Amino acid sequence: MIDTLPSISQAEVEDMAELQLRKDRKYIIQVKNFDQLWNDLPEGVFALSIDGRHDFRYESCYFDTPNLLAYRAAAHSRRRRFKVRFRHYLETNEHMLEVKLRTARGQSQKIRIPVDEGEADLWSPESQIFVDEATDSSIAGGLEPVLTTQYRRSTLVDPTGASRLTIDREVTCMDLAGRSMSVNGLVIESKTVGPPSRFDRWLWTHGVRPIRLSKYCTGLAALR
Repeated sequence: MIDTLPSISQAEVEDMAELQLRKDRKYIIQVKNFDQLWNDLPEGVFALSIDGRHDFRYESCYFDTPNLLAYRAAAHSRRRRFKVRFRHYLETNEHMLEVKLRTARGQSQKIRIPVDEGEADLWSPESQIFVDEATDSSIAGGLEPVLTTQYRRSTLVDPTGASRLTIDREVTCMDLAGRSMSVNGLVIESKTVGPPSRFDRWLWTHGVRPIRLSKYCTGLAALR
């Protein structure tokens, strides 16, 4: 279905709005229900395309302290919290060190830098400085790998509101002990800089409401 939409390039998306400081709303939808909603998708929506593809594989390794500081901050809905992850974009073979922050206003802010492939296992001094500065702490030296997530993602873009909708399928979480769990359904996330987007209103009209969801926290809770 996504292949039937007009395409938009990554460069065009970034020119429109990078959405590194944004409001996120997350949903879980069964595949058959999403198929039923598709015919009512707002007009004028584009699909992100890179080298003719509309579907991309992601792998993220999440880091936390031994006492799971990042997990506990999210579980208790602390106003200021963070996640640290190495993300691998498999189709383009890009590797990013990303820090995702929750601001006092309830927005998500993502800060990232490119890194070498091997850095997921060995932190460089530059990476540790980046994490400490982003989190305004000295936490980087105490972080360790905790959970890996894998999924396939497609992205829809609404130029009229500078908003996006990501559709993640085959979401799987794995811990260091080799245990794994999968999400039953599609993980949908709207990203906008302001009020609810046309994507949000489209979902709400069909009775789909946002939920609190973090792949890292949900996966870790299920496995432990």
